[in-house]
Amino acid sequence: MLIKGRQAVFVRHQSTWSRLRNATRKTSEKVNETKQQLKSTQHDYSVRPQTYSHNADDNKELFESFPLMNSRKLMRYKDRPRQVRMLSRDFMDDSLYNPNYGYFSKEVEIFTPSKPFSYNEIANQDDFLQKWTQEYNQYRKRDDKGGEKTAAKDKLKAPSTSKQLWHTPTELFKPYYGQALARYLLVNYKLSLYPYADLVIYEMGGGNGTLMMNILDYIRDTQPDVYSRTRYNIIEISGNLASKQESNLNTQAEKGGHGNKVKIINKSIFSWNQEVPEPCFFIGLEVFDNFAHDVIRYDNFTLQPYQGYVVIDGNGDFQELYSSTLDPYAEEFLRLRENLPDYTPSWELGYHPLAQPAYLRRVKNAVWPFRGNFSDPEYIPTRYLEFLHVLKKYFPEHRILTSDFTHLDQTISGYNSPVVQTVLNGEMIPVDTYMVLQGFFDILFPTDFDLAAQLYRKVCGKVVKTSTHREFMETWAELDETATRTGENPMLSFYQNAAFLHS
Repeated sequence: MLIKGRQAVFVRHQSTWSRLRNATRKTSEKVNETKQQLKSTQHDYSVRPQTYSHNADDNKELFESFPLMNSRKLMRYKDRPRQVRMLSRDFMDDSLYNPNYGYFSKEVEIFTPSKPFSYNEIANQDDFLQKWTQEYNQYRKRDDKGGEKTAAKDKLKAPSTSKQLWHTPTELFKPYYGQALARYLLVNYKLSLYPYADLVIYEMGGGNGTLMMNILDYIRDTQPDVYSRTRYNIIEISGNLASKQESNLNTQAEKGGHGNKVKIINKSIFSWNQEVPEPCFFIGLEVFDNFAHDVIRYDNFTLQPYQGYVVIDGNGDFQELYSSTLDPYAEEFLRLRENLPDYTPSWELGYHPLAQPAYLRRVKNAVWPFRGNFSDPEYIPTRYLEFLHVLKKYFPEHRILTSDFTHLDQTISGYNSPVVQTVLNGEMIPVDTYMVLQGFFDILFPTDFDLAAQLYRKVCGKVVKTSTHREFMETWAELDETATRTGENPMLSFYQNAAFLHS
């Protein structure tokens, strides 16, 4: 299927193997044609992952003739790669985080209100929604005008994409959301660490730097003795967002007296190589959702797992293949999950392929013979598992505080599958595959918090709890500050599909 704007044109299907062979025999005419195709961001998506599944073991020689790449190696690439193969998680990771063409290098803007909402002066929740929508639209218009000026200077031959404007609870409910987290940090710090250790905070993915400001302001204003011993570190993979945090640090943080308290580290947590032996709190808000996942399908007869790869051919088109050889993180995840006594799949994340009756899997084989006797896909959180190993190795005395989404709408096919979406002509457009032009699409996963907590206990060997967004806010927030005149509280009723993982 060719994607052009919002229109889809179906083309005739070829077998994956013949397409790969043909793509390696490029002529100069074909190269020029492909360059034009890339300029208009048209790619051949005729091989639908929910319809066709191909076993790499059937033609291992051809599969292995494509060099194996990973997202770390691709960080040095200025152009999107061709004639390579990589794990599905590396394809997603490269699509999101490549510093030259990745999504987070250019497509992200985090909405922040011009000033905090005065909730006690707002009539009710509907009134709040109206005020929030007005503020949001004004912010987006300001952002669009800036984008139009940039586009006028740089006439990019691509669809009329625009930056995706996020809204987060940190920004929406500032400063009260950040103050709730500050109370949690202060209570737990004073109960177990004060006065023997400093309050050391690491935040992974700091956004605009708003949470940092709100937490430090609250500690300074309420606990000056603790504030004098506080250090705040932001680990930020996005150079774009790290620059915004530096800007906030040089303006707001300096005015607030926080300049010597904060350190911004522009690197990926997965590149971290320095041990932090001291006790610390490790914060990550809405970060797990952009952790890349591996794709696993199971043989419908033997239930043997096969791991997904993306092969990028000489034309820049993507093919999805499955290998019976598992990489260490996929193998470890499946082994750990097998030995979790309390784990059950979450119905909110779909129908787990291993839970499907054998007769149903065989019927699917008969109905869709091109699926290679494979089950529906499952997306496993191997990057999250890798993150836990980073915590265990480099932050041995950490305490964790994270929040993310428990389930999402409009996900692609599969269990624990992501939402893949972009903004086109000002409108959010979801698509039905993660194999899309790198850098133009957000790839957003839900988090199974029960599974995440059990894996955390297994890998890190620490006690951890889960709470719903509402439960956490009812415990730690000053709810009077965010109540409307009718008593409704948006900070409790919003983000009902979010949860917390905390030590």
